[in-house]
Amino acid sequence: MGNFESDLMIFSKALLTINDISGVINFLNNERLLFIDADRINIILKDDISAQPILYYQNADNEFQQYDYSEDNLSFYHVVSHEYSHYINGEEFYRTFPQLSLHPAYTNIQTYCKIPLLIANQQLGVIEYINLRLPNHDDVEKQFKLFNNMIAAMIEHMLGHQVASSLTQQLSHEHQDFQFIVDVTNAVINQSSKQELISSLLRFLYQRFGMNELSIIQSQDGHYNQYSGSDSDGAMDYQCHFFTDDSMIRNVVENNQVVILTSADIYKIRMGENNPYFSSQAKSASIIPMIFRGITTGYICYVRTIETQFQSSEIELFKQISARVALAIHSIKVHQSTAPHRPQTKFIDIEESYDEHAIFDDIISQSEVMNKVLEQVALVASCDSTVLILGESGTGKELIARAIHKMSHRSKTDMVKMNCAAIPSGLFESELFGHERGAFTGAVTQRVGRFEQAHKGTLFLDEIGDMPLELQPKLLRVLQENEIERVGKNQLISIDVRIVVATNVNLLDMVQQKQFRNDLYYRLNVFPIEIPPLRERAEDIPLLVKHFTRELAKKMGKNITSIAVEDMHIMQQFSWPGNVRELRNVIERSVILTRGQVLNVPTQELVSSSSILAHASVETVEQDTVLPATVKSPSPMIDKQMIVDALIRCSGVIAGPNGAANQLGLKRTTLLSRMQKMGLNSQDFRLIN
Repeated sequence: MGNFESDLMIFSKALLTINDISGVINFLNNERLLFIDADRINIILKDDISAQPILYYQNADNEFQQYDYSEDNLSFYHVVSHEYSHYINGEEFYRTFPQLSLHPAYTNIQTYCKIPLLIANQQLGVIEYINLRLPNHDDVEKQFKLFNNMIAAMIEHMLGHQVASSLTQQLSHEHQDFQFIVDVTNAVINQSSKQELISSLLRFLYQRFGMNELSIIQSQDGHYNQYSGSDSDGAMDYQCHFFTDDSMIRNVVENNQVVILTSADIYKIRMGENNPYFSSQAKSASIIPMIFRGITTGYICYVRTIETQFQSSEIELFKQISARVALAIHSIKVHQSTAPHRPQTKFIDIEESYDEHAIFDDIISQSEVMNKVLEQVALVASCDSTVLILGESGTGKELIARAIHKMSHRSKTDMVKMNCAAIPSGLFESELFGHERGAFTGAVTQRVGRFEQAHKGTLFLDEIGDMPLELQPKLLRVLQENEIERVGKNQLISIDVRIVVATNVNLLDMVQQKQFRNDLYYRLNVFPIEIPPLRERAEDIPLLVKHFTRELAKKMGKNITSIAVEDMHIMQQFSWPGNVRELRNVIERSVILTRGQVLNVPTQELVSSSSILAHASVETVEQDTVLPATVKSPSPMIDKQMIVDALIRCSGVIAGPNGAANQLGLKRTTLLSRMQKMGLNSQDFRLIN
């Protein structure tokens, strides 16, 4: 019998250094544990994934091995004896389990003992002693049980370390994937051609996946246009290829499913005619649909020059990349579009060109200004920065907030919304931070506030300009410290929330008027997104009219198929002071009034409203001629001559209190945009006085 205390010391030191099962096996078989006199010691544990028993042992060369034990009818749930003294001899072992007689872990057995490894009555597995020789003294049973319990503790420590290590590794991979998507988004969103896009994307794919071939495939007039790029020896090579046989990618085309191609598949494709193009170096490929605004716009073919399996984590990344590329290609299409407008017909089909500009989280557009807004959404969605959404009432600020949330890594949680204008000032703090029972009169139960509801998600604060001034310091503190206090409870609660706010007022003016805190304003104004009013994107009106008509007609059970060209023209000329919300209301009224298949738009109401606005605009400008006071409400019916007159009066000055923009009641950027469309240059009026 060895010194039991010295064995415990050896064990304690080993417990601090062993982090995996191979270390446990090597320790039990190689260390001089004098108390345990056995030829070999094996351990059986349950696999984390399959839940099947796995045997861990050392072979004859003292090398660590593992073996799936589940098929040998020797499950660790069937323990021979719970007492060390009840072990079986080798003959009985081989007679009971003949299938193990040739297994290297069970050679030359004279005695076999198997003991469960228990922690708090929970079985981790079992330990097997091959040819165990027990010393003969009174305390041996107690010491042996204690030693087995300590081995169980060692196993539990090892399993806990593996779980912690696995979680740390998972978090690290998630962070790397998140940063990779951010970098890819920034790289592809600003490209001006498919060639530049492919080149930029391939650089990232090569660094991350060793990938140096890529194709973008789009359907056009019954055939497929494949634009390919490859990077060999640092030089990019591009080519355009047309094909009609889509048999190898039919699952992608028909079901929007990912298709994986092996080297054999690619070889068959190269041998056929009118097939997708693959270089002779291609060995495996993954074809993934590009989906933009809910519609499949094409496919990306990710190509590898080695025969390898695509991992599920890689496929998920490729899907996210494909969504960003789809947005980038749409941006390229808008920038390069030079197609002339089609001649007007008597009626416009509401299905016409509908799929070309379909719905993206209910945001419908084809205008350049809204395309820039969507680009900003894609850029900021991937990070946790605070977003300030600016825009007039009815422009769709909440839709932009939802788009940011859905494209972010927080999309698996719900976006929590709070309209600051709809909350009474006395209940504002309770709504935002929550309260404890009895915190104030009427607080009969505990309430969780919006910040806690939005934990790990996004909190959208609409109409932030209506937040009470006395509450703004508390909101600022939450944004800085990521901690809140419920009303009536003096305890900090940590929260992880992404903040998106919106307003239809000029917060900077409110800051100057001491109605809004300047420190909170600058904390919120990290990434501002300004949504243009509908009057500045008239090209979106036909798409919106068609969409609302389809949606509302279906809801009301009506079959409306077309809209008069003249009615559409009037709607495009109208200023829409209520923006998209007002347009939808007009279409809803129109659908109600419609009895046939042609939308009955109450255009007379729009014409009358426009005349009133135009009259008011002229009166305002005439007043400005005498007294150039600040105009608070912009006039949407300002024509070219009115702008010329204002520029002459202001000697070409655009901004400032005496500038043309202020006199016309327009933002400086709005006036510059209109001048550009009209071919006006402020420099031409500098010498006129």
